[in-house]
Amino acid sequence: MESAVIRDVRTALIFSDPDQATAVPAQYLSVTIEGRGLRASRQVYEGYDGGFSSLAFYFADLVANWRGWPGSRDYESIEGDLRIQATHDGHVNLRVALWESAVPEGWRVEAEVRLDAGEALTAAASDVAALVKARLP
Repeated sequence: MESAVIRDVRTALIFSDPDQATAVPAQYLSVTIEGRGLRASRQVYEGYDGGFSSLAFYFADLVANWRGWPGSRDYESIEGDLRIQATHDGHVNLRVALWESAVPEGWRVEAEVRLDAGEALTAAASDVAALVKARLP
């Protein structure tokens, strides 16, 4: 698998180019946010022992709780340059922030992707897990 694309009618969140030649699960991913007139991309590092398995577990948890949850469920990369905040209102709303965290006044992009809590969320979780070669229980 070359990429995992999570999209609605306005916005796409794309995970691609895992560094699996050197690490399984992946420690680096390219993350891209695309929308009308917008394309922002950054290579994101996840330095924990499990690499981006943490991202796969995050999406698997959303799927396991597809009927809803109070508040938000959040994911943040180790360097803070990727943040995802999921809320549920019958659909799953992923608020995604991507930025150049190493530069104090670097660029920052935020977008939202709205998913069906059933098939679309399940497909997204499956694609992310396959891309990063996560070992889910």
